[in-house]
Amino acid sequence: MLPRMSGSDDGWAGLAFTPPWRHYQRMALAAFDADLAARRRATHIVAPPGSGKTVIGLEIARRLGRPALVLCPTTAIQQQWGSALGLFGGAEAPLLTHTYQAICQTADPGGALEAAALERLAAERARDTAIGVEAARAELDGYEGAARRRLTRDVATVTATLKREIARGEHLDLAAHDLLGPGAAARLAELQARGVRTVLLDECHHLVSTWGYLVRAVIAALGDDVHVVGLTATSPLDLSGEEAALYDDLLGEVDFEIPTPAVVKEGYLAPYQELALFTTPLASEREWLQQHHARFQALLDRLHDPAPPGSAEEELSFGAWVIARIRYRDAEAGESSSFSFAAFAKRQPRLARAGLRYLGSAGLELPPDAPRGELTSAPPELDDWLALLDDWALRCLRAHPGEAAERLWEQLAGGLADIGFTLTRRGIRPGRDDLDRVLVNSSAKTLLVADALDAEHAVRGAGLRAVVLCDSERPARAPEETALTLGGGLALLSALAADDRTALLHPLLVTGTTVACAPADAEGWLAALAAELPPEVAATLRVEPLGGDAPLARLTADHAGWSTATYVPAVTRAFAGDGPHAAGRVLIGTRALLGEGWDCPPVNVLVDCTAVAASVSVRQMRGRSLRLDPGDDGKISSNWDVVCVAPELERGAADYHRFVRRHSHLHAPCEDGSIESGVSHVHPQLSPYAPPPEEQFTALNLAALDRAADLDSARERWQIGAPYRGEELPVLLVGAARERPGSGTAAPGTSAHGAAAASGTSAPGTLTIDPAPDPARPLPATGRLPGLAAVAASLVALAAAAAGSASAAVAAATVGDVALALALWQAA
Repeated sequence: MLPRMSGSDDGWAGLAFTPPWRHYQRMALAAFDADLAARRRATHIVAPPGSGKTVIGLEIARRLGRPALVLCPTTAIQQQWGSALGLFGGAEAPLLTHTYQAICQTADPGGALEAAALERLAAERARDTAIGVEAARAELDGYEGAARRRLTRDVATVTATLKREIARGEHLDLAAHDLLGPGAAARLAELQARGVRTVLLDECHHLVSTWGYLVRAVIAALGDDVHVVGLTATSPLDLSGEEAALYDDLLGEVDFEIPTPAVVKEGYLAPYQELALFTTPLASEREWLQQHHARFQALLDRLHDPAPPGSAEEELSFGAWVIARIRYRDAEAGESSSFSFAAFAKRQPRLARAGLRYLGSAGLELPPDAPRGELTSAPPELDDWLALLDDWALRCLRAHPGEAAERLWEQLAGGLADIGFTLTRRGIRPGRDDLDRVLVNSSAKTLLVADALDAEHAVRGAGLRAVVLCDSERPARAPEETALTLGGGLALLSALAADDRTALLHPLLVTGTTVACAPADAEGWLAALAAELPPEVAATLRVEPLGGDAPLARLTADHAGWSTATYVPAVTRAFAGDGPHAAGRVLIGTRALLGEGWDCPPVNVLVDCTAVAASVSVRQMRGRSLRLDPGDDGKISSNWDVVCVAPELERGAADYHRFVRRHSHLHAPCEDGSIESGVSHVHPQLSPYAPPPEEQFTALNLAALDRAADLDSARERWQIGAPYRGEELPVLLVGAARERPGSGTAAPGTSAHGAAAASGTSAPGTLTIDPAPDPARPLPATGRLPGLAAVAASLVALAAAAAGSASAAVAAATVGDVALALALWQAA
């Protein structure tokens, strides 16, 4: 049922924004006026969380003066639009608000999609097994047991794919609006009846998949004169291909964009600093990690174990399959059985190379027409094994309907998951492996979270309002053969409640299903929530044991009104307040619930314990701590990352590289006050290419804790109110060479301020200048610098060498001058 559209169609006329407009808000509205004057039907505005995008959108709707629809990703954001109407002198307007989910519900009309999915699967099976489509369809119809269950899963997957393809317009016999479910179709009919002609797409960065196509179909159904307004904190510059085309079709180019640092420098967002702590896995975790690849090797050994003669397992033998596949090559459907190895290698070079290495390393006979030499003498590498296993899984296991094939499929899927890959119906695909999962969710991180919160509490006292964001409430999946507990909100709550330093902060966990705390804190939080909840819900509040290994208490209510829609606002008000019902200073929450759209201005510390590195999510999560606090004119926020590195392992730097990708989207002041993206604004010694040596972790952590305690310096680095140039500049990365952890190769430093800032281990004048665009910075030079960079580097190195005992400061100044000169030359 649609909510009632408040007011009449001309109800905008009596509304007006009462607070003064900010400078950049007036610029955004001027961009809209320009669109209107040019008869353009879309306005696209990019501005950070907390900058007032909602009131800009309402003002645009007011100026258009027509019934309007707001679509947003969450109910929390949906509620903010109604609240913002109060700033316009009223509570009613011809305005409807819905979530994207309410409009984008889909259906399978007449079962046509399921039938099409079965046809596609039959065609795939015919191609993989070199049989006819009719025969493949008959085999699918005859599946039973495990094969039937797998087919059901595959049909659901392909049906979802078909929906996306139809939404993209790839199937002309079915239009996108035909996919709308009954509820969504009814809402569209109501929107048409009410004459909606303005559509505001809040957090429109969500519209890069099926949602976008369906929203486009809904807008088209509303009429040709609809004006579309896109509001987001995320620039679409990172999009490419199909996503970029869809986004451009919906909204066109960005009409106005303001970067987060500009809003901070103008005084409309809180200044902030980016901080990080580094650790290595606990001994138990490290021991498991060291056995990580050994398990994959054990899987390969098991696949080569002899099967009982005449059994189904013998028929499905991996080794026998590879030998036959490479020696005889099973010609593709419709081709001669004399399919040459050269033709095979041209068509599938990765599989051909892997097969030759497999046969050659085992001393087995090679195909007579296959090449010999160094290629076949090398043992198979990981990529070779993946090629062989992918072919075996698709052409052998999937082509066999029996239970034995299903068991082997599941066994292989589990082994591949150990090394970071997923087995799908289309083959092996990259995924997150258990190694990465252990690093992201290491219990060593919880100790550093406590360190960060203790340091923040020491300087902020009762004013501390910290939010710790995680991916999920429950621990991530841990291998069954280990006793590892892999992160999650409950693990964080248990650790912080058990630590004497943070227990006194009364941490509370809030997720989509659970509100929990330490048993000793239950009565305080219960009283705080009772003061904020509706009386009928508060009257049924109670505490119950949460269960599990740690003694935790769940807060719940025996009332239908107990839901995220009621308890999240109540928790927020209790957490934000400083009155008699203030209960705690730390909230632990999932990024899905508190990472976007959640509004709590007093939050001044954010600890990111998620596995997210995407620009959209990173900006949204950071936005939770940047809103101005009416109760604290001097608010300065700290945003923390906690990074776990296992330097001795091949893939042990995965969490650090995620940290690098995360900061490539963020701008923050460096130690000298310059605003930079990339990890150098966290610490000048951090490199985007490799983690620091383990022996430097303690010094880096102490430096971060010291910076957290010096809030005055953090504010001064922003130079709020000082003139600034609101544009992005290219950066040339210059610094001293240092040893990469675990290797003998040099990695460039990350500071453009000189060699002394990058490393104290290399002699003055030993420089590395990287003229290529830096992937960790979103503001790279427009192209590679030509030979002038190398010439300049040589001149600096020669000058430093000739100086002999020249001080590091002189060398640093020289490098800085060269870097500045080259960057300005490139920009010109």
